[in-house]
Amino acid sequence: MKPSRFRHLLLTLACGAAFTVAAPRASAQQAADPEAHPASKVVHEYLGMILSRQWNGSANIVDEASMEGLKADYVARIKQARTMDDEEAMVRRVGKSTLDEVEAMKPRDFYTAYHDGLQERYKVDEPTLELIRKSLSIKLLSLAQESDRLVHVLVRTKHSNGKVMIENLELVSLVKNGDKWQVALNEQAPKLTPVNGAAAPKAGPAAPAADPVKPAVKPATKPAPAAPAKNK
Repeated sequence: MKPSRFRHLLLTLACGAAFTVAAPRASAQQAADPEAHPASKVVHEYLGMILSRQWNGSANIVDEASMEGLKADYVARIKQARTMDDEEAMVRRVGKSTLDEVEAMKPRDFYTAYHDGLQERYKVDEPTLELIRKSLSIKLLSLAQESDRLVHVLVRTKHSNGKVMIENLELVSLVKNGDKWQVALNEQAPKLTPVNGAAAPKAGPAAPAADPVKPAVKPATKPAPAAPAKNK
């Protein structure tokens, strides 16, 4: 066999072996269907209720520990309010008169009161909510399983409010409690853990309280005044 033919044969065999090795790897990289995961049903239920403002219903499938964390964060922000007026506004936003009353709230009661406050703020009427429910589509794009008890789901939502079609890309985290998957509200927040005996970082000035769930319908804006007609 001539050397050139021999080199060609070796190259052919090497390419064939590389293809044989790579094929299973490419197959293994194909993403699993996120709808097949048992947490997918909870994602559909949660986003459907959140976007149509069904706070009591959504509270049934939210992890209680994360609702407690949401309340604790809100209380901390009230305590860091820059002025008494800011503190009073945050307290009244959840339907209470004093900070002590907010601290005494049960996690579920706080969760629903907070979102009821959002609904009052954005004034979404029932016909609009019904339209959102009827037009809503939810597509699960991918699912990342961080552990046996924690998953994160990337979702595309679409709905109409009668004026525009609204599309959002959502990331929903879920934790498994017993045999139930529940939405975890605080899994996407940064976590600070002191290392090597370092002291915990001190809290800085209070930032505006962030909404844990983005409103589905933006507040209506007044139309711009018409330009005065030019004299002919």
